[in-house]
Amino acid sequence: MGQHTKYEIRLNDSDRWFVEKVMPDKAMAEKAFQTYAEDENTEYVGVQLVRVWTRADDAEVEKVLKEQELTPKVAPVRLANIEEASPCAHRDDYLGLGARITMSRLLRQYLDREGLIPSELLYNYDRAKRFMAGPLSTTAVDRIATLQARDTGGDSRKRRDAIFEEIQGIMDDVQKIQKTKHFKSFESKELPEIVSTASTIGKPIAFHVLLCKSTLLYRSVEGKLDLILTWLQSETGQEMEVELDSILAEIMSSSTLIQEMLGPQRNLASAILTLMDWVDGKKMQGTGAAPDAVSAICRLFSQGRLEATRDVLFDFILRQLAGKQPLARNDPSTEDDEFLKIFARLASPRGMTGGSDMAEALTRRYGRTLKQGGEGGERMSIKWLLDMLPNGASQLPYLIALHDAPLGEAHPDVITQSIATMCNAILSISDFTGDGVLAKKRLVCMKDLHELVEESSLDEKLQKDLLSMLDRVVEKYLMDTKLIDKLDNPDASLHDRAVRMVQFCGSGVLWEHGHAMSLAQQRVIDHLKGVGFIEKFTAEESDPAKKEKMIRDFYKMMAEAGFKS
Repeated sequence: MGQHTKYEIRLNDSDRWFVEKVMPDKAMAEKAFQTYAEDENTEYVGVQLVRVWTRADDAEVEKVLKEQELTPKVAPVRLANIEEASPCAHRDDYLGLGARITMSRLLRQYLDREGLIPSELLYNYDRAKRFMAGPLSTTAVDRIATLQARDTGGDSRKRRDAIFEEIQGIMDDVQKIQKTKHFKSFESKELPEIVSTASTIGKPIAFHVLLCKSTLLYRSVEGKLDLILTWLQSETGQEMEVELDSILAEIMSSSTLIQEMLGPQRNLASAILTLMDWVDGKKMQGTGAAPDAVSAICRLFSQGRLEATRDVLFDFILRQLAGKQPLARNDPSTEDDEFLKIFARLASPRGMTGGSDMAEALTRRYGRTLKQGGEGGERMSIKWLLDMLPNGASQLPYLIALHDAPLGEAHPDVITQSIATMCNAILSISDFTGDGVLAKKRLVCMKDLHELVEESSLDEKLQKDLLSMLDRVVEKYLMDTKLIDKLDNPDASLHDRAVRMVQFCGSGVLWEHGHAMSLAQQRVIDHLKGVGFIEKFTAEESDPAKKEKMIRDFYKMMAEAGFKS
């Protein structure tokens, strides 16, 4: 029964009972029930703890384990502090994901109190009218107008008037759709029917207006989340993925929801690493709220889907790393170790996940552990962080990413000097990969670093110096290990030797422009120039037609491996 049992926290807002949270663990649910029961600032009149289990016939049976009456106290709703607002010039900007994420952050208390997501505020006339009639709307619009005017150099009063005008226009268009007979008679939660009815109405925003009519049937964010995920896993959902992914990203922009879905975590570092597992699409069993939703999101991520939702979760990771909360509050002595674990997940020979923003966030976080502040502290944080990193495969991607960050642009000499030191100090491939690493993994690491440098914004001389150093390291490795001689074993037939060398050249483990590649290719060319190559290459085959095919296939393989004719 365990895996078919869940626990729900239900609240009563005087109109009805609704599901506020769904949890797989009874102890966690009891703790949540107690939190609501003891909340002196509650806005609800009752709380229940309900056990729900699924019978063998798939019917759900529920039992109220605990119930308590509450005395509501209406607490003032405040705007959150935000430092940036998505720019809005056209209708699509006001309705776009960037604007909705801004709403989600700014209006978090209001949205949580009302059981809404930003789209429901935009695409439902009654909800929008109620919000715009309240005192919070003017303050919210003023805040957005001020931020946008600051970023564009415009007039905040004109910006405020333009926002109010556009909001009214959106509300008018939504109201027109809600007055149609098709909207009034629509009661389905099935995605194909939403799409079909929206097509019948024939207005650009009809789909979202109908979608929000369905999501508004759920007050709890978990209910909305389950509905969107159910749609996404349907055939129609795949066709409408861009729209649904946008809504899911909007839902997942709530830091409160993410923390609840994460459940108990050892510390902030553990929470961040768990989120990275989600983003990487690993198979996960959620330990907090909505565990089935966590599994579904990870499964969809593993299929390369939900780009917008992935971006929102990664932005949350970035914000946490840029913040001041310790990674290991439970054990401060492990702060550096936790930092390096996270860094290792973010830095790879292919580049820094999160790019320049992530490089700067990590540098500033590390810098806060130093006593020195100001410009000197910034420079020191870069140098000391480099010293912490285990090898060149993490140092170089970090420096390249930081080069494009405001912090790197403020101290370009530190970046240049650090790269110059690396070019002079590197002695072997182990300085990049460490010891005990398989040859193929070593070579792929170096090839990825070559390509990372090639695609970077470093100046031309710095690029050339780095590429030369990397190439020299690989060439030395091939010569020291005699890897080419081992592949080109003279005891094997010429056919096997030549094919093996061409396959090595085309395997993607060598940088195509380097001396190391030239060494490997030259060995093949030497075979081709050898006396009687064709006879020796086809010696094991007697059929003339098959001999001819062997030669054709070999030259085709060479072309695919990058050999020039």
